[in-house]
Amino acid sequence: MTFSARSLPDTPLVSASAPLPPSVDPVRLLAAYPRAARIYLSEPARQLTIAAVGVAVALEATGPRRLSTLDALRRATPLPPDALWLGGWAFSDAAPGGAWRGFPSALLHAPRLAAIRTGSEGRLVALAARPASATAMLAEGRAALEACPPHASPRPRAWSLRAASPPDTWERRVARTLEDIAAGRLAKLVLARAVHLAADAPFDPLRTLERLEAAPAEATIFAIGRGDLTFLGATPERLVRVQGDRLETVALAGTTRRTGLPALDARLGDTLRASAKERAEHAFVVDDVRRRLAPLTTHIEAPLAPELVGVGDLQHLRTPFVATLRAGRTLLEAAAALHPTPAVCGLPQPAALTVLRRRERLARGWYTGGIGWLDARGDGEFVVPLRCALVRGRSATLFAGAGIVAGSDPARELEETRLKLRPLLAALLEW
Repeated sequence: MTFSARSLPDTPLVSASAPLPPSVDPVRLLAAYPRAARIYLSEPARQLTIAAVGVAVALEATGPRRLSTLDALRRATPLPPDALWLGGWAFSDAAPGGAWRGFPSALLHAPRLAAIRTGSEGRLVALAARPASATAMLAEGRAALEACPPHASPRPRAWSLRAASPPDTWERRVARTLEDIAAGRLAKLVLARAVHLAADAPFDPLRTLERLEAAPAEATIFAIGRGDLTFLGATPERLVRVQGDRLETVALAGTTRRTGLPALDARLGDTLRASAKERAEHAFVVDDVRRRLAPLTTHIEAPLAPELVGVGDLQHLRTPFVATLRAGRTLLEAAAALHPTPAVCGLPQPAALTVLRRRERLARGWYTGGIGWLDARGDGEFVVPLRCALVRGRSATLFAGAGIVAGSDPARELEETRLKLRPLLAALLEW
């Protein structure tokens, strides 16, 4: 295992803050600093939005204990009460390569400037090594927000879409997975697909975020930018949330389409609930989440039957968990215990990871990893990046996956991935 702590300050960082006017959208901070490191998180259902640029201090780690390493470095680097840690990690504990170059295996950074809005209240927070520097950064940020012009860019008019692997190749991988399941080598495997999108004009990450925000969905909208790369999407899956000793997580598995017609959607939802295959896939995740939480928590509560949740064009089976975090345990410890969940990997996990490495033929990078925030107390939330894309200039790679269990049909699983790709494809192309 290797790890690094970059730009660790010799003295504690200090902050300066000011109210963020209700008329100022936090996403404008990203537009005002287009070349800075940037991160965006928005939960419309909770009316929480965070937009941040620049790096006051950064922590990076790799290897099997990367999240524990980040946690130790975070505890050794105190922040002012109004500051945040932001970041995430890749699916694999190795450093991503290829198209993901520039994204570390695991990262937490405290931004130089953050615009944070909760409900009708907002604030702009600057972070620096000295009070005078923090005050100057705050003034610069306020001026940049006021001077930032309305966002505008050309919309793609022509585009092409190409699967990273031909659909029939992916279906054959599903068929081989079903053979592994029938032989008892696996209980479940989540196979991902990627499609490459190219257009005649650069994709606009900020406008894509705005379109994702406007879509009615119970999802977390996210983006993280490193250089000319932006990883963004709208995910329905929370990995873990901690506030004090209260821990919340969710099991999400089992999918059907959603049409917007209430009567038809109700019938589709009833069929999903009644499907033995979908219920079995969901039960794998529920049982595994409960097992992983047991050493870290007490009083684990979850409903006996899953609920239906609608996200864009899809409906899912979801089981929420609430538990009490044991004394001394942390959010990142819980994240390390839960990642990767059976909803993005499979069961049993060691065998699933081994099969994925040789069968999937896909650089997942931060897709199905984690992304989120922590405050100075250690409270915060991380989500699993799903329904997402890696964007650079006029090209984008979109990701989606499907859980393969006994009873899965290769053609239907392929169609499920297409359904999952459509909302982000529409946001990028502005359909």
